[in-house]
Amino acid sequence: MKKFYFCLVIFALFSVWFVLSSETDVQADEANIVSPHIVISQFQVTGDTVGNTANDEFIELHNTSSNSVDLNGYRVVYRSAAGVNDVAFVDWTTSTIIPAGGYYLIASTVYNGAVTPNITYNPTTCTCSMSATGGGLAIRQGALNSGVIIDSVGYGSATNAFIETAVATVAPTTGDNSKARLTNGCQDTDNNANDFSTLTPSAPRNASNSPVTCGGGGGTMILANGAASPSVVAPNAATLLTVSVFPASTPPSTGISVTGNLLTIGGSANQTFFDNGTNGDVTAGDNVFSFSYTIPGNTPGGSTSVSATASDAQGRTANVTINLSINAPIPGEDPLLLGNPTNATTNVANENNYLMVKPQYSLAYNRSTATSRWTAWRLDSSWIGTTPRQDDFRPDPALPAGWYQVLDTDYSGSGYDRGHMCPSGDRTNSVPNNSATFLMTNMVPQLAANNQGPWEELESYCRTLAGQGNEIYIVSGPVGNIATIAQGRVVVPQYTWKVVLVLPNGSNDLSRINRGTRAFGIIVPNFPPLNINAPWRQFRVTVDAVENLTGYNFFNEIPINTQSLIERRRDLQ
Repeated sequence: MKKFYFCLVIFALFSVWFVLSSETDVQADEANIVSPHIVISQFQVTGDTVGNTANDEFIELHNTSSNSVDLNGYRVVYRSAAGVNDVAFVDWTTSTIIPAGGYYLIASTVYNGAVTPNITYNPTTCTCSMSATGGGLAIRQGALNSGVIIDSVGYGSATNAFIETAVATVAPTTGDNSKARLTNGCQDTDNNANDFSTLTPSAPRNASNSPVTCGGGGGTMILANGAASPSVVAPNAATLLTVSVFPASTPPSTGISVTGNLLTIGGSANQTFFDNGTNGDVTAGDNVFSFSYTIPGNTPGGSTSVSATASDAQGRTANVTINLSINAPIPGEDPLLLGNPTNATTNVANENNYLMVKPQYSLAYNRSTATSRWTAWRLDSSWIGTTPRQDDFRPDPALPAGWYQVLDTDYSGSGYDRGHMCPSGDRTNSVPNNSATFLMTNMVPQLAANNQGPWEELESYCRTLAGQGNEIYIVSGPVGNIATIAQGRVVVPQYTWKVVLVLPNGSNDLSRINRGTRAFGIIVPNFPPLNINAPWRQFRVTVDAVENLTGYNFFNEIPINTQSLIERRRDLQ
C-alpha cells in the first residue's frame, strides 16, 4: 500500500467525521425551524454543593403549543461535548400526554429536589450523567442517532450535533443553578445562546404546574424535519428516508405532500415520498412521509445529503435536509480482497449472511444470533497510532430498519465480555476509526479467560508483525451455540476462531501471495475451564481446520493450488 495515499484518505475520512460530528441532525438549524411543540425548557447538570434543595440533575420539558402532545415514540437523549452518538435518558413506549402549555419534569434517580419528577432518567441499566462543563440534549421522535430532532440544546464546551446556532453558557457549578429557556420556556429562536439564561435558584416545573401556552403548534407555517434510518448505509443496502410534517393550523393544512431530490445518491430529482403505508411507510396518514431507497453499488463513500420539500394545498412549503454517511471501503483497503468467506451480500433478505462494509472492517451479520458470522480487516503500521481507547460501546445504526440493535447493556451481568472481533488496538490512528470498533455488531459474548487471554495475546502479536513491516489480512468470528444472553436475543458461541495471512508491505497484494506465504488459524474454547494465561500458540491450527469447523471458504480468490498449500500447512513460527 502507498502510505502517502492511505494517510491522505484517512485525513479525508477524519474531515468527514468531524463535519458529521458537527452537523449531523442539524436539519432544524439549517432550515431555521423552531420546535413545533415540545422544547427543553430548563435543565440542571450539576449537584448543589452548598446544601440547597434542588441539588441534582434534571431536565424540564414544555409543550409550547395549543394542542396536547403524546410523548409515545419520543425519547430524550444526551451526547457528551464531542460525542457523536446518542445516550438514551428516557424512551416513551406508552401514551404519555403533555397538555397544551404543560410542563414535564425528568430527573435523575438520585434527585432529591422539592419538586416531584414525573419520571426518572437513569435506571440501573444506564449510567446517565451530564457533564458539568459541556454536552448536548435533544428530544427525538424515532430511533437513536437517526430519528427526527424536535428540539435540542448544546451548552458549555459542546461541539456535538445538538447545538442550535450557538451553545448556551454553562451554569455555575456551585450553588443551585440551572439553564432556563426565557419567557417561561416559550422563547425559541433556534439559538441556544440567546434562548437560555442562568436561573438561580433553579425552579423546575412538573406536570402539576399551571400551563403556559406560547401560541405554537404550527400557526400559519408548515414545519418539517427529515431523517434517514439507518443514516449510515453501505452501497447496495437500503435506507428509509422520512420527512415528518407538522401541519399549519391557521388556516389548517390540507393536501400535504413531500417530494425529495435524490440525485446525490443516484436517485430521482423528483421522488415522491409516501404516507399511505407503502414504499417503507410504517403508518398511513400520520404525516410521516417515507421512501425506502437502495443506495447504488457505485456510490462513493463519505458524507452526503438529500433535500426534500413538504408542501400543502394552501401554498406553504418547508425545506429539509436529510444527512447520510455512505459506508464504502477506503480505496485500496479492501479486507475482502482475498475472498468473501460466506458470499455474504447486502440484500436485506439475506438476513443471516448480511454484508456490512465499513471503512475500518467488513462483516457478515447474522440476525438470528445478533452477532457477526465473521469480521474481516487488514492491518499494517499505518493503522496504529496514539488514539486512546474510546470505550463508546453502542448499537450499530447501519443495521436495516426493524432489526434488533444489540445494546451495550445487553451484556451486563451476563458473565461474558463484549469481545471485539476487529480489536480496538488495531485502529488507533484516529478517533473515528477507533470508535468504529465499539459498535456492537463488532462484538460477540466472550469468556474473559478467552478474550483477555490468548485472544488478546494474538491481537498484540499481529500488531507486532505490522510494526516489523508486514501487512496482515485477518478474519475472525464465533461458532456454535452454548447459551444466550439479552433475553435470548444474543447467542453465546462455543468457540471463537481467527485466520491470519501475513505479507511483507507492498502493493498488488493478491498477486504477491505464493506458496511460501504464511497463513494460520486459532480456535479458542469459549467455555470453562480455560486458563487466561494460556499462550495463543496453544490454540494454533491450520486454516483448513478453521474451514472444517465453520464451513467457510477463506482466501478463495487466491489461485487454488497456492490456496490449498498455505491453508493445510502447519505454522511453526
